[in-house]
Amino acid sequence: MEVSGFLILSQDFVNNRSKYYKNLVFAKFDNKVYIQVFNCVSWSVIINYDDLMKNEYLKTYYELSRAAIGKPNIDKEYYCGVDPNYVPKKYEKNDGMFVDTIYIVEDALTHVQEAKKGNTHQSLDLKWLRKMKVSTDAKIKEFFENYNKKYGFEEENFEETKAIYTALVNKL
Repeated sequence: MEVSGFLILSQDFVNNRSKYYKNLVFAKFDNKVYIQVFNCVSWSVIINYDDLMKNEYLKTYYELSRAAIGKPNIDKEYYCGVDPNYVPKKYEKNDGMFVDTIYIVEDALTHVQEAKKGNTHQSLDLKWLRKMKVSTDAKIKEFFENYNKKYGFEEENFEETKAIYTALVNKL
């Protein structure tokens, strides 16, 4: 099983406030991928890997998130724990784990963006996920409807966004 995350954050560092937050978690097992997207509300779905590869937006986030796997944590603001060299390899609990995560952090005032490697703590039960089947067509449809309502505006300039995020991640 392969688990990774991709988190986009626009932060007002002067006033210490988040302006925008989008967290995606991917867990690939066999030919299935569990996807969880959340900011204030969480949506999740299990789809076939081939179907994920057909969705340009989620495919991009998935592929960029995989760059986090196994890389060391550098910035203490973006990892859980006190050891910056800690890369989670063994998970102590079935219902919670640290996930290697790529952060795209934008300064809300200057609009300067940078990529960071860290981790996030997620409530995931890997044993439960391994037993899961691909979500029903209705559940998959609902997931994408919710995703598009919340994030559909991102698709307008996605090629540019994809190029920027890819360049930032490649600098790590």
